[in-house]
Amino acid sequence: MDTASDRSASDHPEDLPDGDLNRAEHDRGSVHDTTGNDDVGGRPDSAESSHDPRLSELLAGSARGDQPSFATFYEATSDVVYGLALLMHEEPEGAQASMLAVYHQLWDQADERAQDLRLQSQASELLTDEHAADEHRPDDAYRPTEYELVLEWLVPLAHRIFVERFREGLATPIRLAVVPADEGGGIAGLPEEIIEDISVLSDSQSQALALSYLAGDTHQQVGAAVGAAVPAVKSRLRDGMTRMHTRRTTREAELDPILRAAVTKKDVERSGAVNRNFTEDIGADVEHGLLVELAEVYALDAIDNRERAVLDEAALTADEATARAWDTRVLSARRTLAEIFTAYPVVPPGQLLEEVLYNLSDQEVGMGMVESISSHTEVAPKREPVVKRWMIVSGLAVVVLAAVLLIWGLTIGQDVQATADGDPEARVVDGIELAEGGTARAVISEAENVGYVDFSEVGELEGDATYQLWLMPRDDAQPSSLGNFTAAELEEEIVTLRNIESNRALQITVEQIRGEERPMGETVGEIEMRERVTDGPQYGGSADQEEED
Repeated sequence: MDTASDRSASDHPEDLPDGDLNRAEHDRGSVHDTTGNDDVGGRPDSAESSHDPRLSELLAGSARGDQPSFATFYEATSDVVYGLALLMHEEPEGAQASMLAVYHQLWDQADERAQDLRLQSQASELLTDEHAADEHRPDDAYRPTEYELVLEWLVPLAHRIFVERFREGLATPIRLAVVPADEGGGIAGLPEEIIEDISVLSDSQSQALALSYLAGDTHQQVGAAVGAAVPAVKSRLRDGMTRMHTRRTTREAELDPILRAAVTKKDVERSGAVNRNFTEDIGADVEHGLLVELAEVYALDAIDNRERAVLDEAALTADEATARAWDTRVLSARRTLAEIFTAYPVVPPGQLLEEVLYNLSDQEVGMGMVESISSHTEVAPKREPVVKRWMIVSGLAVVVLAAVLLIWGLTIGQDVQATADGDPEARVVDGIELAEGGTARAVISEAENVGYVDFSEVGELEGDATYQLWLMPRDDAQPSSLGNFTAAELEEEIVTLRNIESNRALQITVEQIRGEERPMGETVGEIEMRERVTDGPQYGGSADQEEED
């Protein structure tokens, strides 16, 4: 059970009765009138709007040293950044200092950041336009506003700066406490604003997501905090994001064209039936072809700088299909996170802008000048940031990945299969019977530490039940799920196995709910990773007990 933080609303200095900031009160559009095409590329609907400085233009002006432009950019975006900072920091003072660090970096690196914004916005618009072309009336399909495009770039930047400050000891993150399963499970200390949004997650998934995204922990630190293996934490972060994507597709009243076309029940179900074996090391995961599967871990900033460099390099040198799948999944994860964690903007204290400007240079920028520009660009009315529009490309991720992962699975699977078949000492086990019907054939190479299983004539299950495959460790660690499969999917796919020396067996269970954290249903089959060697008849006992004896 996830519980709220003891921090009261009064801990937020701006939470006054006449300034209560909630989702409904901020649904007032973006910086410009959203009835037109307010994207970064421009396409003004009137002569008046063509003269309004856009946020991207204001950031570009900042790169030229124009402080009034920078001040206006701050006025238009600081409520979202400060709202996120308050969720992540233990004290308001720490949130304010971290927010200042964000805008100081924006000023110091304005030229580079303006280019980043332009390139990312163009890529986002391209993906949206491509999918909107499949709509019945493409010209009427939803397009992201400029404000949305700016936030999908700014929020991840701010989050990473906050996380770096936590890890360097410059700020104190929100205090979260893992609740043991026998005491109800989940995590205590969450900001009450987000509890409903993450209620779709299992207890272990909410623990992993909260500790990584809100408290800034790496996935290794999360594992230590919750007592789980590193591969299991990676799976929880990835699968937790998948659940939040799925929930958004079911609650959106008006979906953008990508969601309408892409997020189907079959797509979501198949996304959980891909064989994905994480290891202890990010570099090893990449070598095993799991780059795209790490997109959510990357988007959550649950990695250190060395691991980030490894993933950036892998994405840069990947083939076109893999790179596109990576970019799409990272962006869709960031949009879902931003929709949840920035839906409660808070206007920062007025003196923070003065402090930002004071620290920039000796140039005097009076508030009168800022207010003049602000009124021209209509940034005074604050708004809810993209409550229902964040997942512009998250649906596309499912469609693109369905094809990419199919090709990837075949290629990687063939490599493992060929390696196992090439071992003359590989153990072949035929005729493994499943309780629900069907058989399996396993080829296990202890020398190469890999194997694979081929299923045939698998029995159909009733209702929504699926087969879930588990790698059962030799020690007391939690089993690692390889995904959920229908009978047809098990027959179609070769289930590949890696790092078999660390696991006792492959177990097949029947589960009524997809994505279980541990085996809950009936065990219908089990394949030992090592052949039992005895001097005579053996009755009962396990492989582990044999080794101990």
